[in-house]
Amino acid sequence: MKSKLINLSKNTFIQGGFFLTASSFFAGFLNYLFNIFTARALGPEGYGEIAALFSYMVVLSIPMGTITSLLIQKIGSAEDPSEYAIAVHLWILNKSKKWWFLLLGIVIATPFIPALTNLTPLSGYILPVIMVLSFAGSYYTGALQGLHIFLWFALISIGSVALKLVGSLLAINGFGGLEMVLIFLVVSGVASLLMSHIVFVRQIKKKGDTTIIKSKRIRDIFKDRQLWLTTGVTGALALINNVDIMFVKKVFDAEQAGIYSSWSLFAKIIFYVLGPILTMAFIFFSSKKHEIKHQIVFIASFIFLAAIGVIANLGYGAFGRQIIDNLFGEKFWGVIPYLEWAAYFGTGYTMMTFMTFYYLAKKSKLSLLPIALFPVYLVILLLFSKILPDVMYISTIYTFVVITIFLLVFFKDRLLFLIHS
Repeated sequence: MKSKLINLSKNTFIQGGFFLTASSFFAGFLNYLFNIFTARALGPEGYGEIAALFSYMVVLSIPMGTITSLLIQKIGSAEDPSEYAIAVHLWILNKSKKWWFLLLGIVIATPFIPALTNLTPLSGYILPVIMVLSFAGSYYTGALQGLHIFLWFALISIGSVALKLVGSLLAINGFGGLEMVLIFLVVSGVASLLMSHIVFVRQIKKKGDTTIIKSKRIRDIFKDRQLWLTTGVTGALALINNVDIMFVKKVFDAEQAGIYSSWSLFAKIIFYVLGPILTMAFIFFSSKKHEIKHQIVFIASFIFLAAIGVIANLGYGAFGRQIIDNLFGEKFWGVIPYLEWAAYFGTGYTMMTFMTFYYLAKKSKLSLLPIALFPVYLVILLLFSKILPDVMYISTIYTFVVITIFLLVFFKDRLLFLIHS
């Protein structure tokens, strides 16, 4: 038994799972420190600016997420992962040389970003720089995981967040303000890209001959129906998770944008804490081995999430002022009246994501429900958001409408199964 446990602990995937889970929690903790320190250093106006910048980064990075997932899958399943990784790397370099002129489009568009997004000029000009770094780094992010270099990937991820944190620490101690935080965001992106490149090159430098990757094979990969279903669903969830912040930044003043961003952060604490569990649930629901238990686990998980939401609501209601004072400071007292509603939204968004993952794992088109209802949500947001609480209420109601439809379909299918069994 002892020898089996030792052999199991030496398994690449077991070790990798541990490194990725541990780094995810630690990086998430550092990210929360970054948000807290940035809010205290910059106040609502500056924090709203940073939150909106991150929202635009997430939404614009959706295609990079597709590339990363694809590379993890294809490199990991190749007969010779290192050889395949080299071939893809060379293919990307060759295409980049041919498509270099696309950078001119980014340069031309950059001056218009502040007017389109309501970001300050400095943030607006830095956004495309960060996106280019993110695009370049997306290959290495996928390649390192596909090659099972989990430890280095985890360390680079933590180091990247730690560098962001340095900027907020300097700002809170009086060394610069918004510009210092933005500078270290760029430094973080550059350092992450360089370290990933160095680790990748060291991993594959002994390889001589490489496989030729043809454009036709790349196009064939993108014909995978499940790939597009997964991409559409995860991309929609990322968009839904950030579009409200982008909207508030564009429509409302800087201070209100900061208040809303802090409200959104407190709302989504539930989602970020339970993120690894949601991923594990997706893997579980994708397995045919335990299919008989899927519906029981679905119901039990829903009850668990509801209980977490009730606890969060009671906690925010009872200790809201203390939480804001200790974390963000008195400049953010404006969010206190809405903290209990933040628990509703956070619970709703987490439940919606969980149920979406359930139907995505089943390869059901019902997983596209959040996308189908998103245009309705967006139109209502544009027409009826006159004051800040309107955005909070509309966003929360949207998540619970999606949840209600998911539940109705789930119990209808359950009832039909019991009738015909």
